[in-house]
Amino acid sequence: MLNWSSTLLTSLQNDQPYPNLSREFPDASVEDAYAVQKQFVRQLEQSKQWGNIVGFKAAVTAPQAQQAMGIEAGIMGVLFENGAREANSTLNLDRPVLFETEIGFVVGKTISTPVTVDNVAEYIRAYMPVIELAAPNLTQRPNGVDIIAANSASYAFIKGTQVTSKISAEIDAIEIRQQQNNEELYCVQAGAIMAGQIDALTWLINEVLSQDYVIQPEQFLITGTIGPMVPAKPGNYKADFAQLGEIKFTVA
Repeated sequence: MLNWSSTLLTSLQNDQPYPNLSREFPDASVEDAYAVQKQFVRQLEQSKQWGNIVGFKAAVTAPQAQQAMGIEAGIMGVLFENGAREANSTLNLDRPVLFETEIGFVVGKTISTPVTVDNVAEYIRAYMPVIELAAPNLTQRPNGVDIIAANSASYAFIKGTQVTSKISAEIDAIEIRQQQNNEELYCVQAGAIMAGQIDALTWLINEVLSQDYVIQPEQFLITGTIGPMVPAKPGNYKADFAQLGEIKFTVA
């Protein structure tokens, strides 16, 4: 089953959607899917196609999404440096994408042992607004195993301006508004994820560590979508993160 990672890499290199692991291996477990993901990530690193690992992401954190995907917990994926996109730019997308408003956390020192909600702030030197461009990119409707194996819809991201400050539960009160062509799509507080941002960050770090990664200084962590996922369509977008500033971009 680990050879499935080579199938994923070939699809990526040929600009084709990923095949679904569960179609070939109906009995594949979450553990099997993470083993494929780990091998796929290793092959991506070796190929240099997406550059180096720059961070990690949470996905499928909402219970209703987990139920729909047939899994019992959130999942994690790996972010690569070539996924970086610039704010105030025009995006040319080569696959279907979902825009997600998220909070990103910049790591200040190596994390190699599990953290708690009480000490996680000691490892974070800054936080920032982020737009994730999530792209499952699978040939058929996926379940959780399919998403995990293909690196949890990891594709691209736009980072906003960093705030260098010790994090606290006050982050949860940040109000986020997403607009498309000057029409407001939603308004939501940053804490509308798991039991709040600190809880989500703690969970993500420990999940990453459980997959045998060590989190390095200057890598960043995004804790999952806050509010609805927005399918990318041509137009102008603005995400207002209140005191954290705005992220604007255009889709060609």
